[in-house]
Amino acid sequence: MVSVGGVSMSTGSSNGRDHRRRQAGQIAQAYRAVHEIVSAAASLGLMTYGGYWLDQRFGWRPVLTISGACLGFLVAGMSLRQLLRRMDREDQKRRQKASGEQEIRSK
Repeated sequence: MVSVGGVSMSTGSSNGRDHRRRQAGQIAQAYRAVHEIVSAAASLGLMTYGGYWLDQRFGWRPVLTISGACLGFLVAGMSLRQLLRRMDREDQKRRQKASGEQEIRSK
């Protein structure tokens, strides 16, 4: 640690690198979550539109639109459930790691 003008500066850059890596990992996880949410919304929209398009083509007005919307809700729900389960597993791992580090520090 070097003190310049009353301000302490760390000479080791590993702390900065570790912080940047953690931050980059968090940003990557956020992008992945947003991608999965947008994909779920897109599947809902595309399936509903597909049902509407088939209704227009075959003249079965609300039947295929409703069927497409239901299928879209099912697919989007499964996708969001998978996202939430993955996020829960990651949170549990993070908590276990933090509690393990606390035990080591307390000894």
